[in-house]
Amino acid sequence: MNLKLLAEASGKPVPFIMNLQQKFSLPVCKSYSAGYTVLVKKLVFLDACSVPTREGLALLTAEKRLLELMKADSLDPSPEWFEKLCTMKSGPNRLLLSGYDLELNSGVQPGLDFSPREKELFDHKEMGADVIRALKLCREATAAVQARLAQELPLLSAALKWSRKAAGAA
Repeated sequence: MNLKLLAEASGKPVPFIMNLQQKFSLPVCKSYSAGYTVLVKKLVFLDACSVPTREGLALLTAEKRLLELMKADSLDPSPEWFEKLCTMKSGPNRLLLSGYDLELNSGVQPGLDFSPREKELFDHKEMGADVIRALKLCREATAAVQARLAQELPLLSAALKWSRKAAGAA
């Protein structure tokens, strides 16, 4: 899918999508994957809910870093690896932006103990303390975004009801 189709799929004009790519340092491609479209839709939604760019960027950065430490980037060697794996799926074990499942089907062995005391598995910094730190940052960024969404969703819902009522009266 090209940029024009990506913009249509997200319900925004091309300049808005180009600005979004720049704000979030998203790769510019000749052809965009379905996962890229999912990520753009989620970022558009965050924008509509007045989530500050810095919070969205912190979440995006935290998710990417966590997935790099978990070696999810090795599943696809392209520069758009993160964007390609994004999915609309959600749940308690899934990351907010990417939808990546941190549980059984994530490509990481379930039940691993990421604590620094687990010397046999995580004796060096990259897998032990870094994964714990990245997961903590990801959780903090997710909590900040979810708090903002919780504030904004009632307002958006009320606006939607009002616009539907006004459209019905016309």
